[in-house]
Amino acid sequence: MEKPNSQERILAEVEKLAEFSADGLNNKQLAFEMKTTEAAICRDLKLLEKREWIERSKTTGRWRLTPKFGNLAGTIMKCFQTAKLKLTEDEARYASAMQ
Repeated sequence: MEKPNSQERILAEVEKLAEFSADGLNNKQLAFEMKTTEAAICRDLKLLEKREWIERSKTTGRWRLTPKFGNLAGTIMKCFQTAKLKLTEDEARYASAMQ
């Protein structure tokens, strides 16, 4: 199996953190799950923390995805709703012109 590049690894880490959303994972657990080193995990988590996509629990020290990351889905839905509304308006305008 080919070793993933850093971008692929980071995306896989986000997916893994999503699987463990309730409890989160610490660096060692995430390194084990990802079959990589803790040093690589630390580098990746710094980047994700800088983007505010993950946060460390003050009580357990485990990493979890943040609400900011979850809001991405809401942002995508708003874009689809806006596009759908625009398409509906355009359709009505064209239908009106055809009468």
